[in-house]
Amino acid sequence: MKRLKVLIADDHRLFSDGLCSVLKEHPDIEICGTAANGAQVLEFLQRNSCDIGVLDINMPVMNGIETAKQLRQKHPEVKVIILTTYNDKEFINEMLSVGVAGYIMKNASSHELTEAILRVGSGKTWFSGEIHTSILEDYMRGVKKEKQATEQGDNVHLTQRETEIVKLLAKEYTNEKIASVLHISYRTVETHRKNIMQKTKAQNLAGLIRFAYEKGIIS
Repeated sequence: MKRLKVLIADDHRLFSDGLCSVLKEHPDIEICGTAANGAQVLEFLQRNSCDIGVLDINMPVMNGIETAKQLRQKHPEVKVIILTTYNDKEFINEMLSVGVAGYIMKNASSHELTEAILRVGSGKTWFSGEIHTSILEDYMRGVKKEKQATEQGDNVHLTQRETEIVKLLAKEYTNEKIASVLHISYRTVETHRKNIMQKTKAQNLAGLIRFAYEKGIIS
């Protein structure tokens, strides 16, 4: 089995040295380098390669969050494990959105850290046991809700009359002018417009026009 090349980034030298001392004893892990901040991580990767970056969330010059974002863009092959003292929903959600592979507390055991590295190295994820399941469930519910909203948008069906009204609204026609052009009552235009906004989930006219452009209703 190929040894996992791990880069440790923490601005506290004593803590960093301690991690290296523990991890280098494992036969499947190789400490390929250390860094005191995110800028040094990026500089290191210009000349060297690694499989996993274990990043402290609080570092000078460039913190763990920004470093993780940079790695995703410039070195997507490097998997990231965030090492932190924060068991905070806001931080965890941000890390998940960035795409980190692991999030582990600094008070975790050396065994847990080793297991996290091996699991992430095998293509899986690892989140510390102190991170409540409800936090991850909240995030997944948000992802599911966003996906459902997208799918609903894709499946919106406007009637021929509703499509005509959207096109006229895009031309900045008022309800009165639309009623005159289509030979229908002002109240009927209002009803159609209300139904269109509900179907498309648009919050205002600008949102409706954007929807119409995205769906090819107008060009």
